[in-house]
Amino acid sequence: MSRALKKLIVDELVTDYKDKKNLVLANFKGINAHQSNVLRSDLSERNINVKVVKNSLASIAFKEVGISELGQMLDAQTVVASSDDDPVELAKMLKKCSKEIPDFKIIGGWVDGELMSFDNIKTLASIPSREVVLTQIVFAIQAPMVQLANVFNATASSLCRVLHAIKEKKE
Repeated sequence: MSRALKKLIVDELVTDYKDKKNLVLANFKGINAHQSNVLRSDLSERNINVKVVKNSLASIAFKEVGISELGQMLDAQTVVASSDDDPVELAKMLKKCSKEIPDFKIIGGWVDGELMSFDNIKTLASIPSREVVLTQIVFAIQAPMVQLANVFNATASSLCRVLHAIKEKKE
């Protein structure tokens, strides 16, 4: 590969990765073409970009972007998955892919400005999605109000039963 071509590839990688908040590296060695196509289609449905990169060129690109630590994690044949959306969704999808495809192994990543190891990404994948967390917060806020309404309702209901019993007794 000529120097000019390498420079173009590095420039393209820098352009792709400089504004991305979430980058996750995975070992891609041993994956066949069918598995690769399934992986790409599953991830692209979730707005996750996937690129198989030459480690030396990706390392240079990461250095130019300012995340040289990520370049040090590159090993064997590497795929870089990137997304600007929810990092939890990215981690969950990659963890799911690693379960379905045994040779696909997550190495680490760069999530919201922090270097993440495999264990950190695995922990991130176990967090409920943003929607689930927001729903849990709404229910937690709503629960005391519901209990208070039930208390007032129970008091009014009890009063009605007592009055009804008194009426029945007087008749």
